[in-house]
Amino acid sequence: MNRKTILLFWISLGTLFSFNYVLVDSFVGINWGRMATQQLVPSMVVDLLLQNGIPELKLFSPSTNVLPAFANSSIGLSVTFQDFQLRRMNNSKDIYDWVGKNVKKHVDNGVDIRYLYVGNEPFTKRYEKRINDEVVYYLEEARKALDRHDLKHIKTTTAHFTDILTNVTKPSQGDFREDIKGKMLDLLKFLKEHNSPLVINIFPIYMLSTKQMPVDFAFFDRKNNSDYKIKDGPYIYKNIFTFTYDTLVSALTKAGYSDMEIIVGQVGWPTDGFPNANPKYAERYHRGLLRYLKRNEGTPLRPNKTINVYITALSDENRMVTQWGEYQRHWGIYRHDGSPKYKIDFSLKDRDEEPTTAKGTVKMPNRWCVYDHSVNAGNEKLMEQVNYACNSSDCTLLSPGATCENLNSTQRASFAFNMYFQMNSQQVDYCGFQGLGVITTDDPSTPNCRFPIEILSIDVVDNGAWKMASYNKDSNPTIIPLGLALSALFCIVLFLCLIMWF
Repeated sequence: MNRKTILLFWISLGTLFSFNYVLVDSFVGINWGRMATQQLVPSMVVDLLLQNGIPELKLFSPSTNVLPAFANSSIGLSVTFQDFQLRRMNNSKDIYDWVGKNVKKHVDNGVDIRYLYVGNEPFTKRYEKRINDEVVYYLEEARKALDRHDLKHIKTTTAHFTDILTNVTKPSQGDFREDIKGKMLDLLKFLKEHNSPLVINIFPIYMLSTKQMPVDFAFFDRKNNSDYKIKDGPYIYKNIFTFTYDTLVSALTKAGYSDMEIIVGQVGWPTDGFPNANPKYAERYHRGLLRYLKRNEGTPLRPNKTINVYITALSDENRMVTQWGEYQRHWGIYRHDGSPKYKIDFSLKDRDEEPTTAKGTVKMPNRWCVYDHSVNAGNEKLMEQVNYACNSSDCTLLSPGATCENLNSTQRASFAFNMYFQMNSQQVDYCGFQGLGVITTDDPSTPNCRFPIEILSIDVVDNGAWKMASYNKDSNPTIIPLGLALSALFCIVLFLCLIMWF
């Protein structure tokens, strides 16, 4: 083989690796919360993630009926050791046994668990927490248990709400709250010692409303040519994401951890239940975010750095608590029946198309429970039954700024009755309401408000098992993934053509 041929070979080989190692250290994952009466089955979720090119999934519990579906799927998982579970742990042995049952068993069966989250938002002021004083202890014990199970590759961390930071007007002012600063320093020390990331949850719509900033400050494209920006020394911030990220960077720097890895554990835009929460804005927000992430431009305080994020969320959760807003139940990219709400391209190729639709969902019959107009009910009795229905189901779409807020009183009653009826699997007994409810086959939906129908069943596809292995720098694949195979084939053809040309 002459020198020219050897040179051509190395050019082709370099081309191969350039195709497969771009952005290997960054990812866009997704959260899947399951606080819903209508849940996609795990095998279907595996299918959706693979079809849409989503490499990472974060679960809020290590559900035993969920994890097996991800065996040999190439999807990296993060699972959560939940607060209520931690409170049941009496000693190190309990934690060791929990890790063995909920993590080790699944890893041995081919599930790629990469992170174990210990608790969630331990220092937030949003609701009472009971492990905030012990979070570092639980992290240490979970780390020991993982090591004893020979799971040293799994990292331990916990996620934080942005209220761990002081309320600032400029990112350079960022610092941790005084009442938790000592605890945060202990936690940061643990993360540093074990090479684990600090995880922050960023909810732009919540932050804008609490900080009374214009909604346009959420977006990366600034379509309205808004001149709202925040100047901080030599730096200019044009969106709440980089503003918040660098506020955390400033706090870390002041704490002595300027180079600590940051993962954005939750970020997204809801589609209902609040002013400006709609599919149009959700599509705009995510498109701008993903374009920004692909550019790898980083932030003013961390320029040219990749940022790893988990989008919130895969699907809506009609059982999510609404203490901080009705939009909490409407983060989903997918509706409960597996149909997408808007366009989003997880491949970071900026394609103008919706994600794939879940296959196998079957809706219940086209029937609804509505208010019976033939009954002469007093307003007090009607409102009593409406409140009963809403307290036991999901009426967040009737809230101010939501899709169905403009329904009249009888339409609102019908919506409430139907939600209760559907969430109880269309059982006839759940359309009584003291004689005020009646079942109909005429769709009561309005142009702006859809009256939903419950899912009947979902097919389980191939038991959730996929045969194609993944390729990543930390694994030893036995099967070459499609992208790598195509790149290799292209380079071989290129190499042969160059030989023929010369």
